Amino acid sequence: MTQAASGSAIFSKQAWDKVGRGLRLSRRERDILHGMFDGLTESAIATRLRISLHTVHTHVERLHHKLGVTHQVVLALRVVAEFLKLAGAPGSGVPAICARRTAGRCPLQRKRTVRGSRPS
Repeated sequence: MTQAASGSAIFSKQAWDKVGRGLRLSRRERDILHGMFDGLTESAIATRLRISLHTVHTHVERLHHKLGVTHQVVLALRVVAEFLKLAGAPGSGVPAICARRTAGRCPLQRKRTVRGSRPS
């Protein structure tokens, strides 16, 4: 039986650390998020982390409150949005997700000209 790729692997450890700092998450909150991104139930997260189901549930509730979300999908989107914000910031240390952007060839980064003006 082959093991499915982990969803939390979408980000590097460095990116998870920076996202966690940006969202002001504790190490345990990041561990819980890893489990959520891996598609685990709260029970499976508890087993993985060797903590009680009640503790996992409490952390999930606190994550919802801390990030101002009401649904697990919106929580995941909030984390991804933080990653994208960091990936787009010069000097953040989080690598861009697009090789074209890294090489300076991203069409979305080109300066747009205002009608009637010349590009700078």
